[in-house]
Amino acid sequence: MNFGVSSLVFLPEHLQSSMEKIAESHFDCWEIVCEGHHQLNPKNVKYLMELKNTYDVDIVVHAPFSDLNPASMNIKVRKLTIKCITEAIEGAFELDGRVVTVHPGYIPVLWSNYRDEILDNNFSTLNEIVEVAEDYEIMIGLENMPNYPGVLGVTLEDLREMVKDIKSKYLGITLDIGHGNTAISNSTSSCKSLEEYIYQLNKVGEGIIHVHCHDNHGKEDEHLKLGEGNINFINVFKGLKEINYNGILSFESKNLRDAIKSRDFAKKILSNI
Repeated sequence: MNFGVSSLVFLPEHLQSSMEKIAESHFDCWEIVCEGHHQLNPKNVKYLMELKNTYDVDIVVHAPFSDLNPASMNIKVRKLTIKCITEAIEGAFELDGRVVTVHPGYIPVLWSNYRDEILDNNFSTLNEIVEVAEDYEIMIGLENMPNYPGVLGVTLEDLREMVKDIKSKYLGITLDIGHGNTAISNSTSSCKSLEEYIYQLNKVGEGIIHVHCHDNHGKEDEHLKLGEGNINFINVFKGLKEINYNGILSFESKNLRDAIKSRDFAKKILSNI
């Protein structure tokens, strides 16, 4: 496995100042989160291409999500969501990226009694996004979500339902280990361990194609550095090896220092299993 870092650690900053700091930290991969100043506009794409070639790293892309909703009951919001994610896919293509992570939608409080309609909207949006990705031969990694009210894609069953009617070799799963820990802490979860969750999630779509790595205590999406929460990363990394995952471990930390410490923590475990 190779090690990546998410630009989430510098989200309020301009991309140029963020990437200069990240580049000095010698990660194998940079995950560009297309939010705020980090959107893949032509200026940022040109800058990243030059920097990528200088440091010889891979780039993966996290599509924007904070002000969007693939499952919205408002068609204008859904169309904007598709437009913004399409731009992320196009940026990934220009940067020779192979994976774009996409969040499922959520259920607004006003529409909490209309889950079926919300799920239909989510499916329709995801299907359109996958069709765009197919044109560019980019893999879409649908991310499992933290266990919060109204959020779609938390449980294994949710994710299976979302992808079952989309027959595409370009749709897989971005496993978020921290999110998974909140999901299995739910008493209604069908999986009682993260290892089981990983094994079953790898059967959804094209399986696990990318991994987000951070720690928590099972209740909140805390994004702690590895070893600070209650996740047993020895078992988690064994689980990833058992499914022959050889992709990126992308550290989604609160700051670069924590990402570096998490990388060192992961390296030590992986060298002994």
